[in-house]
Amino acid sequence: MRPRSATTQTLWGLFVPVYLPWMTGGLGIAMVLPILPVYLTDSGLSYSVASVVLAGGGLGAMLGGLPVGAMLGRLGEYRVLLISLTAMALATASLGLTTAVIGLTAMRVAHGVGQIGLRLSRQTFITRTVDTDMRGRSMALMGGSARFSMLIGPILGGVLVDQIGYSWTFAISGAATLSGLVPAILSQPENPVADDADDRAKPDGALWPALVRHRRTLLVGGLGPALIMAVRQGRTIIIPLIGDSLDMSASAIGFLVAVGTGADLLLFPVAGIVMDRFGRLATIVPAFSLIGVGMVVLAAAESVTMVLIAGVIMGVGNGIGSGSMLTLGSDLAPVDSPGQFLSALASIQNLGRIIGPMLVGWFADAAGLSAAAIALAVTVFVALAWIVLLVGETGRSRDVRM
Repeated sequence: MRPRSATTQTLWGLFVPVYLPWMTGGLGIAMVLPILPVYLTDSGLSYSVASVVLAGGGLGAMLGGLPVGAMLGRLGEYRVLLISLTAMALATASLGLTTAVIGLTAMRVAHGVGQIGLRLSRQTFITRTVDTDMRGRSMALMGGSARFSMLIGPILGGVLVDQIGYSWTFAISGAATLSGLVPAILSQPENPVADDADDRAKPDGALWPALVRHRRTLLVGGLGPALIMAVRQGRTIIIPLIGDSLDMSASAIGFLVAVGTGADLLLFPVAGIVMDRFGRLATIVPAFSLIGVGMVVLAAAESVTMVLIAGVIMGVGNGIGSGSMLTLGSDLAPVDSPGQFLSALASIQNLGRIIGPMLVGWFADAAGLSAAAIALAVTVFVALAWIVLLVGETGRSRDVRM
């Protein structure tokens, strides 16, 4: 284990180029998360139709993964970061301009493309510049900075909706996302494309050869986390919908979402330390087991208090698992083509961002929101079994069980 001073220096060195843009971009996302499902249902959409719109973000992230991987090789991480933040900001600010399903879905798809670009540009940067023994803490702090945004954003978004309405709230959310350009520009490298020139210079760093060469690792390492992402995405949708079914105001729903995030924030520093010292599964197993238990409690909830308890349980689990999926992907990424591998892995994982909303919508319309919570609980335990049995521990070995 490296000296404490070196650890601190490494993490501080990532603050402006990675954590600040990621956090400000996350703030714009967090402001919208608790209010968008309610906005859609208040506009007269059924749970199933609303889930299609919400799944648009996942569709954009899935379809955008491979193009972003190619862009990373041609344009560099820095330029991809700038383009991604701008796309996310414009897509979010435009949500209040229409209630048409096609228009809203298109905006969500555009936002998803930008979001995966933001994630991959920062994840690739860490993978390329940070050693394995520091990777867990670096990725956990990336997850923790997003959770800080999730603590502030839902409350801010809910209060703004109650005070000035949906349209202006979406516009302010877009502006918050765009503010991520400030730290990004401050951290501009001397040569914006040189950051991954080594990868582009290698013949085997090309996109398709890299995907073919590592296809088995991509499949095994992608499907389990995809189900985890489905549950995480479903969690952000089902809690606001249950709050709305209990006649809570937008401000109260925002507070409800933020309480679970507060539990996240207490534990994300621990997650990185545990991952680096004891292995990735030491956080993954307890983290997602708790999320599954929280979903079962949520399914039985008949009061705001029970929903609050379920949110806290899931928040604790999510905090323990902070950065775990990012770290898992970075551990599996080959040295010769990390950006290309991570883009393909993200495309597979982002299937979950489509599956999660659809699960909530289908089960909610067919059997109620409680049934949707049970479906998410089953999904998370299936995902956990997949990761433990097929992927295994990646912190000490890069081999995936096949």
